[in-house]
Amino acid sequence: MRLPLFVTKDNKYIAGAIMYAIGYACYYLTNHHDFFRPHYLPMSWVDQNTPFIPMSVLIYVSEYFYFAFVYILLRDYDNINKYLYSFFLLQVVSCSVFAAFPTIYPRENFPIPSETPQWLTHLWAWLRTQDAATNCFPSLHVSSVYLSAFVFLAEGRRKTFWIFFVWSTAIAISTLTTKQHYLADIISGITLAVVFYYWFHAKQVYARIYGGSLDTQAENF
Repeated sequence: MRLPLFVTKDNKYIAGAIMYAIGYACYYLTNHHDFFRPHYLPMSWVDQNTPFIPMSVLIYVSEYFYFAFVYILLRDYDNINKYLYSFFLLQVVSCSVFAAFPTIYPRENFPIPSETPQWLTHLWAWLRTQDAATNCFPSLHVSSVYLSAFVFLAEGRRKTFWIFFVWSTAIAISTLTTKQHYLADIISGITLAVVFYYWFHAKQVYARIYGGSLDTQAENF
């Protein structure tokens, strides 16, 4: 199945906004409406021994700015098309797992310390209201940021890739220190990011549309 390369300079930001909006809607639906009873996952040694660090929520929520920076910095429109396809399908597949096999993290065991600054307490209250304790496995938080970092490799921008890779790793670690995710969620999230990046950049065939004509081509990895 050939996918059309539909994103251009003229519709880049409209297409991106639509894709992100659909992805967020899918996540919010499965996050706040359980179709089946959520299950707790076994706590690994890492989960049990990683401390709860309230301040690390600042790294965790930096993801919401992360995607905007990635999308603005991408230059190659073929690459942008592949990124949006891979990002969108990643959301759909992950949210399907959330719906069919919901998991939950015992956040009630980690109350916000009383000595936490008021502004940080408000941020935590907002986060835990917007992002319920479900939708743990696989971590969409982790898979989305790593997938977004990988796309810079397709443009040969290794310095930019490493900047976002380090940022992604900090976000992944923060999912543990904020007690939002299990280690298994992180591992599965990184795995999905690699799989979806490889498929849409190495295997998937695309069709380029010029006016009314169709020019098909398979892109190399």
